[in-house]
Amino acid sequence: MRARHPIFLSSYAISDLQIVEDLCKSVLSETSRASVGQVASMHGVLFFVLKEFIAMNDELCQKFDLTTHLLHCEKAFAAAMETYDVLAVPSFENILALTMGMIKAQGEAKPSLYWRLVSAAVAHCQSLGYHRETTYRNILSGKADNIRRLFWTVYIFDKNMSLLLGRVSNMQGVMIDVRYPAISSDLGRRAWDESFIMGIRLAEFQDRIFTSLYNAATSIKDASERARLISDLESAMEQWHLELKQINPEGVNNILVFKLSRTNWDISFYSTLTLLLHASSKIGEESQISSRCFNAARNSLLAHLNSFPQYQSSKLLSDGEYFNWILLFSSLTPFLVIFLHAISEKDTESVGLLSQVVGTFETFRKVSHGAERLYQVCTTFTNIAERIIQSQQSSVGIYDQQGSSLRLPDTPGSMTRFHPGDLQDMLDIENGDRATSLYASDLLNEFLSGEPFSWNRFDYDIGNGQ
Repeated sequence: MRARHPIFLSSYAISDLQIVEDLCKSVLSETSRASVGQVASMHGVLFFVLKEFIAMNDELCQKFDLTTHLLHCEKAFAAAMETYDVLAVPSFENILALTMGMIKAQGEAKPSLYWRLVSAAVAHCQSLGYHRETTYRNILSGKADNIRRLFWTVYIFDKNMSLLLGRVSNMQGVMIDVRYPAISSDLGRRAWDESFIMGIRLAEFQDRIFTSLYNAATSIKDASERARLISDLESAMEQWHLELKQINPEGVNNILVFKLSRTNWDISFYSTLTLLLHASSKIGEESQISSRCFNAARNSLLAHLNSFPQYQSSKLLSDGEYFNWILLFSSLTPFLVIFLHAISEKDTESVGLLSQVVGTFETFRKVSHGAERLYQVCTTFTNIAERIIQSQQSSVGIYDQQGSSLRLPDTPGSMTRFHPGDLQDMLDIENGDRATSLYASDLLNEFLSGEPFSWNRFDYDIGNGQ
């Protein structure tokens, strides 16, 4: 690993190889007994490092049976994670093990498990004072920076999932004044470290969006104040995106993977921006989706269409891993926004975009029940849009051609709300597919009511057959 620094140890919770060496010495030592947290974190880290070596077809694959070692690490990690200690006892190693568990849960499309693990990790961080800079006064600088990096990783995971699931952050109301981790002077790690800092800043935006605009208990109610905050956050996020693009990748460890990672950053950015701009949709007794929201949603779907084929050709992730790692951990809101744009403006270009996106879903629809459900629902929306345009029948709301915005009056009898029967009539759906139309109508109505947290309706743990 010192000869070829793994990407996993460049862009995630730890970047110091000494941590891995110390864990291995503690666990494999014959003279001392390792803690459960050390056993769990060592096997968790090695699981992802081995997974990377196999995906990259590293020369070690020719010398060793890495797949057997991978399976051993996975089994040992799972056994250690099932113990009481990791969840209940605050320690650096237990937080690291929980973080490895979160990353694994993300790769297996298990957000419920992910949320339980991040909740435990946040509790450990608070117990140890990792969120306060004063905690680090008597800790050696190298070790302190490793702790800061781990804390901010947990922060990112918590804030990202809070916005996606529409749940209050585990760090809600926690006073955080710990510094960002230092950026390495080593060119191989520098751009990865700068990207990690950008990830923290994006998580801070996600926190402000949910707390101030969606959380019923803490959201801003005054319309002018909300509009001002949304405008300020939009400008700040655009500046963030510009700075992200300006990161200099010269000398970075694995330039091809670094450039590939820029594509999923775009998906996250535009998905988050769409959620921000959608938060401005409620005006008095009606809803409105602005042209800025439409543009952000379109760019989010285009970012996926740009990213997916690049990941396919790289073979770094399987189609299923791309679905679990990247697609399911961004919002479905952009797809719904473009659907509404398509049927309100009778826009064939938007329908074409929806069709392209659904076409990519076809490749991984069989990976899990959750993937199949997403494919069916999005196909239903796309077919509805096509049918409405072909029939020239009336659709939802009032489209303002001049302002390129959609108004959705909230009045009795309005078509602002969808019913399962409406979707069945539009598509001549057979009885066997009524569950899909019910699912789709519920999902869309939640979105129209201002609750765009659709992933709550996808039970991946069950959907994955786990």
